[in-house]
Amino acid sequence: MLMSPPSESVYIGKTKFLGVPFFWDPKKLLNPHICVVGMTGSGKSYFVKTFITRANAVLGTSALILDWAGEYCEWVLASGGKVLSFGSGGINLLDFRGVAPHERGRQVAESLEMLTDISKFPSQKSLTEEAIEKAYFAAGMQKGRWKKSKKIIAAPTLREVCTILERTAKKTGSQDARGAARRIHNLLLSSGNSFCSGTMRLEEMTSGLVCVDLHTLPSESLRSLAGLTILQFVKEQMRRESSAGGAPRLFIVVDEAWKIASDERSDVVSIVREGRKYGFSLIVASQNPTDVHKSIFSNAGTTLCFRQQSSSDRDFVRQSLSYSDFFEQQSHLLSVGQALVHLAFLQPISCPSTFMLRKIDGEDLLVAYRLRGGGMELEFERGEIVRRLLAFGFSDRQAAEVLSEFERHNYSISACDFALVLERMGQSRASTISLLREMGASEQDILALFSTLEQGMSAADSNEREAHIIIRSQGDAQANQRRRTPQCRKKRARRLSGRKR
Repeated sequence: MLMSPPSESVYIGKTKFLGVPFFWDPKKLLNPHICVVGMTGSGKSYFVKTFITRANAVLGTSALILDWAGEYCEWVLASGGKVLSFGSGGINLLDFRGVAPHERGRQVAESLEMLTDISKFPSQKSLTEEAIEKAYFAAGMQKGRWKKSKKIIAAPTLREVCTILERTAKKTGSQDARGAARRIHNLLLSSGNSFCSGTMRLEEMTSGLVCVDLHTLPSESLRSLAGLTILQFVKEQMRRESSAGGAPRLFIVVDEAWKIASDERSDVVSIVREGRKYGFSLIVASQNPTDVHKSIFSNAGTTLCFRQQSSSDRDFVRQSLSYSDFFEQQSHLLSVGQALVHLAFLQPISCPSTFMLRKIDGEDLLVAYRLRGGGMELEFERGEIVRRLLAFGFSDRQAAEVLSEFERHNYSISACDFALVLERMGQSRASTISLLREMGASEQDILALFSTLEQGMSAADSNEREAHIIIRSQGDAQANQRRRTPQCRKKRARRLSGRKR
């Protein structure tokens, strides 16, 4: 059950005890949805990136990543994908995308109820729903459908909903209408009007490797609202085009989206429950399993549980998946890259559905390490720069430290920072110059680099001397101030009188 033809499945790794190769095959599973939980550094994100890369190569599936923390942007660009940012684009929440306008209005109202406290104010909620309906009517909707017209009718926006609520408040004097208008107005201001402009095209999101960068939005609620809206749009498109069975055409990664992964009304929960018919796969990932609704654990076709620090988290996972005492004991011993895997097979099987992976057999991306500044613009592969460092007498630990410095700066650091890192490691200037020559830097570039370093050191020395002068002058001023106090004058007078005697 774990082995499938490599051309029809995604290789993940080998089982811990028998070394059986595990190939993820959606045709054998109840549904193609995947739930991944694990603490930071346990291998969760590494699995997601490896899985998406191989699924694209083997199955030809696209991937859409809803990136809450900006974690995937650099990797997607390095993989040849594209990043869509809410800083430069946006979506119109009232865009119906093929859905009946009244249905889209209901979805927007539910999203606002899920992510804000509007449910505590029933009158504001009712007025907001009515304003959304009036906005659709004003745009051309009649009895739940659009008027027959040759012109393309543009969907209304939240700004128009806000205007309708303000008019209602002004006309009736209703405090609830005024409060609802203020709520929509604050949403528009805090999002930078990202929920009015429909500049992000859905076709761009569902083709190839795409990352939607949500971390530029200022709050968790706004990020969740954007992610939930995109998920609703994609679901409606797949509902019209999908065909049951076979490999999914699109993987959607929802990582650390606890607000929309834990709510019963969320589309994340409904999609996992309804299974295969949408034609795409959800990959829900979270550090804390209690942030994921229990229905996702119970209904996802594949669940990977990496190392969990908290005993309460492990208990939650065990209650959801119902595995044996043996696996509960083993879960305490998981190292980085190891995971418990639970599969929901389409056909009944006589063996357990839970097993352990020895480790995720992932693949490192081919990332270019860049050294720039001082006139130089050098580029290396990871293996090449490691070989050069080891050839110059660096230890494995020192080479790893240099690589981590590159990775901390998105694989690109200045030549000045590189020289300073080598200096901290105890490398002489002559050794650094020789290494830079070997790496392809010209004599002119090296001269410009060390001239810049000398100027920086001179400026630092000058600043240090100036700081000492300021501190000394401040000390003298404080001492003079103390001498002027009455107590100091009396002591000085007593000393002088003693000297006279």
